[in-house]
Amino acid sequence: MVTINVRYPISGENVRHEILADQSGKFSLDFDVETETSLFGLYTSVNPHKVLYIKSINNDSAHIDIAYDLDLNIKNADVTPAMSQYDMRQSMEVLNKMIDYRPNDPNLEYPRLYDKSTDEFLDRVESTVSKRLAQFVDNDKSFSKEFKGLIAKDYRLFIYTGHVFDYEAEMKRNYRNATQDRIGKPEIQKIDRSYFGFLKDFKLNDPQYLQTFTFAEFQNLILQNEVLGLPVIGESDIPSWLASVKAILSDLVGFDDGLYYDILAANAYGRQLNEQVKPLSEKQKENIIHYWKNGEIAKILFRKNEQVIELEKVKSPVVVNDISTVAEDKVIETILS
Repeated sequence: MVTINVRYPISGENVRHEILADQSGKFSLDFDVETETSLFGLYTSVNPHKVLYIKSINNDSAHIDIAYDLDLNIKNADVTPAMSQYDMRQSMEVLNKMIDYRPNDPNLEYPRLYDKSTDEFLDRVESTVSKRLAQFVDNDKSFSKEFKGLIAKDYRLFIYTGHVFDYEAEMKRNYRNATQDRIGKPEIQKIDRSYFGFLKDFKLNDPQYLQTFTFAEFQNLILQNEVLGLPVIGESDIPSWLASVKAILSDLVGFDDGLYYDILAANAYGRQLNEQVKPLSEKQKENIIHYWKNGEIAKILFRKNEQVIELEKVKSPVVVNDISTVAEDKVIETILS
């Protein structure tokens, strides 16, 4: 079994494709892409822990030839278009090492941050990210400049989406780990929008973010975060929606114009298509055409919309049976019936 993970930064999702190789080990897959050049992750059931990063080009083919040794490690991996073997084979290895890294110091104390300032917490997170990148990536001369940038962006996105966005949850986790108290509930300070000033350091107008695996999740958190409070795009015209969004985000991300905002608007429609599985309304289609004309973002959103419409045709209707009046000892029996 060959598994290919493809990222769709415009519609806002990552999709996993599984292809069964034939008896001679051959496989093929046609898949959509949303950027001129895309990176996808590939692994096989021979050794699912060895993931390759492979580049694909729009309207072209990527050819992959993998050979394993007797220990099921990748002995050789040739790809077209040609890539650095080190970039292709070590990128995910290094990302996983950074994510799983734990300092081997018996005297190291777990940090107590739940009763400290948010600035102290954010400084510690950024310091940790910088140290890991310096340890595993910055001084590794075998990585290309392109992949050093990709790994750094993906790692930073991973850490911040998992540990920083939900400050309250992270501080409760910190309290439990620092005190070993599983019962008590610490008083966590409330954050406001200014907390998200760390976004300025990300330089989110960099198009390389579109090649990272964590970008779709990161954007989803931006769109649904209650503290940021971005409006739902709904049937708003896109310029008006963007004006409201920029009023909230521009000081936090450090810019008020650029590619990032168009991607965020597309991702806002993507949330409706992916999470609600709800097709675009006629008004939304008009707004998309008016703003993006016949551009690539409009084409991508309409292609995703057609997939949702096809899915609607085969979905079973939702049936809700009210069991509020059923006796407690009959609930399971009633559900089964």
